[in-house]
Amino acid sequence: MKNFIHEIHRRSLWQIIGIYLAVSWIVLQVVDVIGNNFGLPDWVAPAALVLLLLGLPVVIATAFVQEGMTTKEPPRPRRSLADAGEVAPPPPETLAGHSRWFTWKNALLGGGAAFVVLAILTAGYLFMRTAGIGPAGTLVAQGVLDEGAEVVLAQFDSSDPDLSDVVTGALRIDLVQSPTIRLVPGSELSAALARMERDEDAPITSEVARELAVREGYGAIIQGEIGTVGSGYVLTASVLSGKDAEPLAAFRATAKSEDDLIDAIESLSRDIRDKAGESLRSVQRAPGLRQVTTGSLDALRVYTRAEAAESTGDESAALEGFERAVDLDPDFAMAYRKIAVNLGNQGIRRPDEVAALKRAVELRDRLPETERYLTEAYYASQVVGDRDAAIRAYENLIDVDPSNTAGLNNLANLYRQRDRLAEAEALLERALAVETYFVAYQNLADARYLQGDALGASATWDSAVASLPQAASRLEASRLDQVLSSADYARADSLLASNRTRFTRPMDLAINSNQSAQLAGARGRLREAEDHLEGQEAGPPGFFSNPILVASRRAQLSMVRGDRSTAVGTILDAVERHRGALSPGDRFYAAWIPVLLAAGDQAAAADAYEEWVREVPETELGAGGADGRRAVAAELALAAGDIDESLRLWRAYERDCPGSCAVMAALGLARTHDRAGDAPSAVREFERYLESRSFFKAFIDVWQRAPALERMGQLYDAEDDPENAAKYYAMFVELWAEADEELQPRVRAAQARLEAILSERG
Repeated sequence: MKNFIHEIHRRSLWQIIGIYLAVSWIVLQVVDVIGNNFGLPDWVAPAALVLLLLGLPVVIATAFVQEGMTTKEPPRPRRSLADAGEVAPPPPETLAGHSRWFTWKNALLGGGAAFVVLAILTAGYLFMRTAGIGPAGTLVAQGVLDEGAEVVLAQFDSSDPDLSDVVTGALRIDLVQSPTIRLVPGSELSAALARMERDEDAPITSEVARELAVREGYGAIIQGEIGTVGSGYVLTASVLSGKDAEPLAAFRATAKSEDDLIDAIESLSRDIRDKAGESLRSVQRAPGLRQVTTGSLDALRVYTRAEAAESTGDESAALEGFERAVDLDPDFAMAYRKIAVNLGNQGIRRPDEVAALKRAVELRDRLPETERYLTEAYYASQVVGDRDAAIRAYENLIDVDPSNTAGLNNLANLYRQRDRLAEAEALLERALAVETYFVAYQNLADARYLQGDALGASATWDSAVASLPQAASRLEASRLDQVLSSADYARADSLLASNRTRFTRPMDLAINSNQSAQLAGARGRLREAEDHLEGQEAGPPGFFSNPILVASRRAQLSMVRGDRSTAVGTILDAVERHRGALSPGDRFYAAWIPVLLAAGDQAAAADAYEEWVREVPETELGAGGADGRRAVAAELALAAGDIDESLRLWRAYERDCPGSCAVMAALGLARTHDRAGDAPSAVREFERYLESRSFFKAFIDVWQRAPALERMGQLYDAEDDPENAAKYYAMFVELWAEADEELQPRVRAAQARLEAILSERG
């Protein structure tokens, strides 16, 4: 200390001020680093700055006094008054008096003491916060709110309904980042309202929120109000106990104008998260609301409306809103992700889906951490086609947010594609423990079905419909897809009739018509199937109304009939008529090139494949598109007579996607072995195809199941295995018992051979 003080005495006033400012900057940086890494109350940094500013005049005064003490001339010999003929000046009492107070020792001790007091106050505040003592105590520490409690966010009261939607929606976006509380999703609230026999689309007012909290056992309610003061706004919010609506905490934020409203919402959210019990470090390091959404209130307003439309199933209105939001703010990353997901779900405008995903990835730094992982994973899966990268991103997301239902569901879906079914089932159970999410129910039923647990799958569907009555039409349609894929056609008949009566929206009727076509086609009732396909193009936009896809399905029926020229003409005519209106990404090459090959038009198939490769880069196919291209390449090799290459490609196809690709791989391998004359291998793969399970197997069975059963009977017959030959002939005859008359000669031939075998066996 003496050496330090001695050194200070040697410095000039300006040098000392410079040193003080440099030390002050270092102190503020240290406070900032501690705050970022450990979390400090918001007032610590301003308090430290105030102390440093107060210390600056003290340092200047001390330097001035001490410089004056050390630089004044030494006293000269005193002359007598008589000699001088004048009065002697008084001694320099002023500097000497101040020097007793303005010393460097006092300045350093005073500054140190001030910061010690600040540290004690900070430590005391943090202790009270974590111990739940006094106003500083968090709700979790006080024991009035559980960690991870489910919280209902009520619609903010306002005279402007649009503004209420914007504030509530923006607050939800920010609060959902909190690891301490879990906002109850809208889908779960809608399901609860349906169970209460209330309008499932009704707004969640404060009164409704309280009723839901009591009925469903939610931990707390957040409600609020938007008031106006001149051109500004006052936002107030309160946290209420879910049990008895007892007020737990109140908050307030102001905005001078609409331009400041987003900042006010963010301030309100941070205060709520802080008081709830989230760590200060987490609250302070969370990205700002403007960063993770938009700085444009108009864009946020449009986005909020689009989300509301999405929640009611109005995908067209939702898409229009999300696209309008990015028009208003070209850097609105969350809106781009929503556009991509919406287009992917509808199965339309593939280039726009890819472009939106690319833009979302470019702007991923403007997304909350969980949204960023979702975007990166979705991009890896749906654009690049890298399942491993997508799995890693979803696993990172689950590490950060173990209860993220979208992450749990999507990761389970990728595990399912990799045949990791038990892991997928466990993830989906975790997702449903958090949220009654209809897609998770659908995938859980599928995971159990794929593992051979038919009873478990059926029970899952029943639970889903009971928990989510508002999604019953989609759930029952998915249940029917599974029943069709299992070839339980009697059960499918019953479900189709029931669904046709219960669900009458245009999209529901389109799905029912499509499933009816699948069932009729698999049974050989080709004219009935064609009737069901009639008018599909005029239905709601999506997979089922894509004109080239509809044409390929008609062509498949022609192939079952044996009419190759009609099959080829149907496809080529549709492609020619709609090529200009549909982008390459929307032409579904993987659906119709195999039909051209089966019909024997190898040249047209090869041209289409070259067009596909030329127009759609490998890096934009997505995982599913890459699977489809590999399957078509294997079909082309078989058509060219290259058996070894076809087998290699089919095995590579299944190796990358052993779960969801197994059905197509088994069928492709069976046909390739059959062409090579390897009957035992062909039989093994045909059996694997017929016995395999897949959510989308019904699409293949329309034109492949009956021929596969017929061919199995013939192969076993040729191998002198009458027992198995009779088994498959009987299955074929039963399936096509009511087939169109033009198919009956094949049925009668199989029936005759079946009777002959049974007769020979006595």
